Amino acid sequence: MPYIKSATPQKDYNFPGVTDVYSSGNVFINGTQVALWDAPGNAESFVLAAIASPSFEREKAVFEIDGEEDEAIVSAKQQELIKQGVITQYELDKGANAGANPAKSDTGASTAGPGDTTGSATLASQIDETLLYDGSSTSGIKWYVKTVTKQPYVIFPYDVATVAPQNGTTVQAVCDALRLLVKNCLDPIKTKYKDALITCTFRKAGVGATTSQHPKGMAADIQYSSASKADYYTRALWVRDNIPFDQFILEYKTTGTGKPWHHISFSASGNRQQVLTFMNDKNCKGPGVTGLYDLSNT
Repeated sequence: MPYIKSATPQKDYNFPGVTDVYSSGNVFINGTQVALWDAPGNAESFVLAAIASPSFEREKAVFEIDGEEDEAIVSAKQQELIKQGVITQYELDKGANAGANPAKSDTGASTAGPGDTTGSATLASQIDETLLYDGSSTSGIKWYVKTVTKQPYVIFPYDVATVAPQNGTTVQAVCDALRLLVKNCLDPIKTKYKDALITCTFRKAGVGATTSQHPKGMAADIQYSSASKADYYTRALWVRDNIPFDQFILEYKTTGTGKPWHHISFSASGNRQQVLTFMNDKNCKGPGVTGLYDLSNT
C-alpha cells in the first residue's frame, strides 16, 4: 500500500511512521463494499463510493419514496418496490414497531430563529455555475447550483435548468429557494459537521410525496460519512436547536444499507419548525406526532 513517512516513529520499532494515502471507494467482495482505507470525515469520498456501489439504484428507489403523513401512499409504494425485488417485507417488518421503544426521545420545540429570507440568486449563463452562497469564511465552501444538485457533490442528481420548467416552476424560483436552503441550513450544518454530505436537494416532481418540497428546491437530505446510527439522533438535537427550518425529519430505515439521514427544508414564506421522526418513510409515532426519537436500537 502506498504511504508517506511521518515524523513520529512506529511504536516499538526503529522504522519511520507512515501515513496512508491510498483510498478506494469501489472495492467490493461478493457485492459488499469494503474500505481499504478512507480518511475520517471525508464526505466527498463517501459520495463517490455510494455512486459506485452496486446498491446505488436500489438506494435511489428507496430514497425517492419520500416519507409523508399519508401512510397508505407510502405503503403502496413500498409494496411496489417489494414486487420489483428492491426491498423485502422482512426488512420492513423489522422497523414496524420501532417507535414503541426508542433508545432516547426529546419532544422539545426548536429554539432556532426564523432565518434569513432576503436576497435572490443572480443566474449565470450556465445555470450550474450560479453562485448561491459564498461560505468561504464559514464552511470553506463556495456553493454553486452544481454543488447541491450534481454528482460528485450529491449522490442523486437532477438538472435545474431542464427539470425546473417540467416541475411547473422557474429556474429563478428554484435557485432562490436553493440559495436560502444553503445559507440558512446546509452551510451552517457543514460548518458544524465537516463529514456532512448531501444525498439530494432539488429533484423532479412526481418523485416522492405529492407535498414534497424537493421539486421546489426547498429541501435537502443529508447523511454523515463518519456518524453512527446513534449519532444521527445526537446531531438532530443540535440541528433542531441551532438551524432555522420549515420541516426537519430524523429518518431511519431497515431496508437497503439501513443508514439514517436528516431531511431539512426552508421556506421563504414562513417556517413551521415542524420536527418529526420517521422509520421507513412513516412517522414512527403515528401521523402528526412530533419530536425526535432515537431508533438506532432497531
